[in-house]
Order: sequence, then structure tokens, then C-alpha cells
Amino acid sequence: MLLLRAEWEAESRPTPTKLQGSELSSDGEAVSDSAKLLRACPGLSELVMRIDRVALAARTTVLIQGESGAGKELVARAIHELSSRRGGPFVALNCAALTEGLLEAELFGYGPGAFTGGDPRGRTGLLEAAEGGTLVFDEIGELAPALQAKLLRALQERAYRRVGETLERPFDVRIVAATHRDLAREVAQGRFREDLFYRLNVLSLGVPPLRARTEDVLPLARRFLARAAAEFGTGARELSGAALAALERHPWPGNVRELEHAVQRAALLSNGPTIEPAHLELGPTAPGGAPLAQVDVLPLGDRSLRAVEQTLIRRVLEESSGNRSRAASVLGINRTTLYAKLKAYGIAS
Repeated sequence: MLLLRAEWEAESRPTPTKLQGSELSSDGEAVSDSAKLLRACPGLSELVMRIDRVALAARTTVLIQGESGAGKELVARAIHELSSRRGGPFVALNCAALTEGLLEAELFGYGPGAFTGGDPRGRTGLLEAAEGGTLVFDEIGELAPALQAKLLRALQERAYRRVGETLERPFDVRIVAATHRDLAREVAQGRFREDLFYRLNVLSLGVPPLRARTEDVLPLARRFLARAAAEFGTGARELSGAALAALERHPWPGNVRELEHAVQRAALLSNGPTIEPAHLELGPTAPGGAPLAQVDVLPLGDRSLRAVEQTLIRRVLEESSGNRSRAASVLGINRTTLYAKLKAYGIAS
């Protein structure tokens, strides 16, 4: 810990722009969209101040915790883009999307002949691809125990080995870990290495859920509406008073991601310049319009919980036209959990 503190204090790089400051960085470059979006949220003022400090320590590891869809990757991007590493790559690795073997090869790369069917010349890993920049471990809590040990060693030595090779390769990358899990609880329950947790938890940031910062809903909705108009060519749109009230009442189980999708959907569905509550498609209804409480999800034969869950997931996926993010929001789970269930039940997208 003393070594890490020394690394932080020894940083003598240009001071980046504070999120609460001007629209220009210290070298005259425009502040990123990620920083602007965070600055537009009054409910994140304390987090914004911490991001300013974290961005100064361009080598120190950062742990970001918060619910799925709350904006963890947005925070990671702001840290990168406000730091002296902003000219380097920003690379994200989803730890829940790959098997253990594939994840190791994706992270560290592999040497010639390491895999049957792999590139005979070998392959560069994401750690090398992120050299000079930032590598984000999305859903670090899903990392397999064997990979936790290998990542810990790489962080301690600031070097790694490609799969199938013995050569040590140094790296200069800021590591950011993000998770929706409570890692301290995962450690207590024996599911996450304690030593890796303390290695990652040097600078910790918590992203509160949208329901805990309702003052951010309307500013974010207006920004997403302007972005949708530019992206989809829908023309200018404005939210009616009833639509604004509906946005403020909604609990937002999918957090900022759900809000953005709802606003995009409304911009596309509205025929005129005004968005009404019906265009937002909020509330306990499936995208098809049927209240979820009235949707028949009980299978005719097997009434086990597993069978009911399979049937419900298939039904919601159908009603969401295969859109997994929307289906996860309707089901009240995060995308990672949905992907795991789809794999377990053998459900194709």
C-alpha cells in the first residue's frame, strides 16, 4: 500500500480538467462527452470530485462498484479521458462473456501453436493492446479463481506472459475494475481472492443507482433526447409535462441504460414534436403492451421453477424482438445474469 501511495504522490503529469470546471482540458482539448454527461448530473457531484482526484493518478488501480446500467463504464471513460493517458487506448474486457480459457487468451494473448485452431502466429492480448492507456475489467466479480491468481501476479509484477510462452512482457496500463457485486462480501464468502481485492481497491468509486438520485432523471433524459434526434434524424423533440412526471415516478431498475433506451424508443415512436407517456413505454408492461402480471408464463406440463423461468425468459425475449438489453430490463435483472441464464437453458437469441 505504501508503494502504491508513493506511485500516486510521484505522479508529475499535467493536471487534467476538473469535471466541474471549463469545457477545455489543461492542454486546450475539449472535455469528453463522458465527462460532460457526468457533470450534467447534480446527484453525482461528490462522485465527480472523486473522479477529478482519481484521474491525477495515472497508474493507480481503480475499483468502480454499482448496479448494472448505473454508469460504471461512463465513469471509467471519464477517468481515462481526463487523465494524462487520454491519448492512449481505452479497452474494455467483459469477464462474464467468455469462458476461462478464452478469457485468459483474450487478456494475455497467446504464442504460436498455443491453441489448436488458433492463429499459428500467435495473437496479441488486450493487455498489450491497451499499452499506454486504460484497461477496464467489466464484471471483475465473475473472474474465475485461477484467472484471479494470474491477474494478481501480473498486477504485482507489472508484467505478464502470453499463453504458451515463458517470456515476461512488461506493461504500462492503468487497470480499472468494475462490478455490480459487493466484492467485500464476495471475499467474505470465499468467492473472490482477498489479496486481489485489496490490490484492486486502491481507489474506490461507488456509482449510486438512478432511483437514489432522482434529480438526475430529467437532465439525463433531455440529453439523451437531443442525442437521439441527432443520431436517428427524428428532429427536435420535447417531453410533455405528463411525460416528465412519468419519468420521475418510474423506479428505473435498469438505471441510466434503461432511461436512455426509453428516451430513444420514445423519439422513434412519437409522430410529432411532443413525447407523451405512451411513447416511453414505462410501467410494469411488456413491450408488446400486455401487463406482465397477466402474461401466462406457466408451462403446461413441468411446473418447476426452472421451467417457469425458462418460459418467462423466452416470452419476454419474443416480446422484446430479441433485444437482450430490453428483455433484461423487463425481467429486472442485469444483462450478465440474462446471458448466463440463456446459456444455461440453451436459449438462442
